[in-house]
Amino acid sequence: MTPRLELLRESLQKLLRRGAHAHVQRLLRRARPADVAVVMRSLDERHHARVFDLLPDDEIRAEMLSELDGHLRVPLLVERPLPEVARLIGEMSSDDQADLLADLPNELRQQLIDALMPDEAEEVEDLLGYDEETAGGIMSPDFFALPETTTATEAIKALQAADEDDIEMAFYIYVVNEPGHLVGVVSLRALVINRADKPLSELMVSDVISVKVDTDQEDVAKLAARYNLLAVPVVDAGNHLVGIVTIDDVIDVIREEATEDILKMAGADETAFEGYSVIKNVRTRGPWLFATWMGGLLGSVLIGVFQPQLESQVALAAFIPIVLGMGGNVGTQTATIMVRGLATGKVSQDLGLRYLMRETGVGLMLGIGYGTMLAIYAVLAYADTGQTLSLALTVGLSILASMTVAATVGSSTPLLFERLNIDPAVATGPVVTTTVDVLGILVYFSVASWFLGGA
Repeated sequence: MTPRLELLRESLQKLLRRGAHAHVQRLLRRARPADVAVVMRSLDERHHARVFDLLPDDEIRAEMLSELDGHLRVPLLVERPLPEVARLIGEMSSDDQADLLADLPNELRQQLIDALMPDEAEEVEDLLGYDEETAGGIMSPDFFALPETTTATEAIKALQAADEDDIEMAFYIYVVNEPGHLVGVVSLRALVINRADKPLSELMVSDVISVKVDTDQEDVAKLAARYNLLAVPVVDAGNHLVGIVTIDDVIDVIREEATEDILKMAGADETAFEGYSVIKNVRTRGPWLFATWMGGLLGSVLIGVFQPQLESQVALAAFIPIVLGMGGNVGTQTATIMVRGLATGKVSQDLGLRYLMRETGVGLMLGIGYGTMLAIYAVLAYADTGQTLSLALTVGLSILASMTVAATVGSSTPLLFERLNIDPAVATGPVVTTTVDVLGILVYFSVASWFLGGA
């Protein structure tokens, strides 16, 4: 938290513990709704309803709700009278209404939709009909569009006359032809610096960057980032403009997708932050850990197969953790780099082989360095074993081979998953970890068998 948020959190906690509700109310009048939404995450659940009730008015409550995490706002609303909840939802924009209603139980959702004005209800139902992770699911239907024959002066007057609540983003004026097809876009800057009588058809950029309603939200975010857009227009199958995805929603998508990828790499999902259900978290993370457990079991079986080497040269056991640990870390590092590169578009299938060779080279160079250091340590620590040189060569070459193989596995697995249309974020979990451990054991004892014998 920033110092500002930390101060707000501490102040709220102290005042709520004392029951100083009048002071809480005065504090909340000065706080931004978005800040209150963030602080709510760290407040005790029994205080959530009290803070919500002490917010100044319904408009502020609605704004705070639109910023609040889904698993926190649902308990705030489900026990409240239907007219009160309907009144709060009526204060929100259509896209925020749809996002909130999607989180609520089906029966309550339908009751609230029925309580909206007919035109609002129709808009919200249309938005709820789209997949929530597509452009249609995150777009706002409140855009500003004008016919291509409109002059600059007429466009400015139309902007000034428009209700500000009906315009989500006024930096762009979208231009449509008579059938309503999107044909161009005019920036606010172009509108004010050109001649007043110039029609929008002469001011507009006709090569419009737009997306379909079923475009994945991550692809929408990538487009906005690539072309530095404040909003991305959304069109239907007939190229009719139906909404826009604004920069605030793009930022939310980028944050959500990054969080989702990180959690997947750890074998979890977004429910890890939703409440404190032990059973739910066990069900989510259990299968991922089971795959790792199976890999560990296979590793223990392999170590049993090579028991003669361990019995003849006990010193080998001392180096197992470092050989497996270094390989595992390199594999995880490499896979993380590749997964994030694929997610951001910095790594593609066309460049996959180049990155695979680069990461393998990195693993090789690191293996040479750490293998040499480990070999020197083996010489110094086990000088009286009688097979010092063989032991040093074994551990040194094992580290070298293990780290090189780990880098290759860590870079190739996400590329393979991407090719198979499987989310590469899962690649850094059981696949890379288990594969690197098993291969590390095989490499280690194969090299030991070569130099030390005992098989």
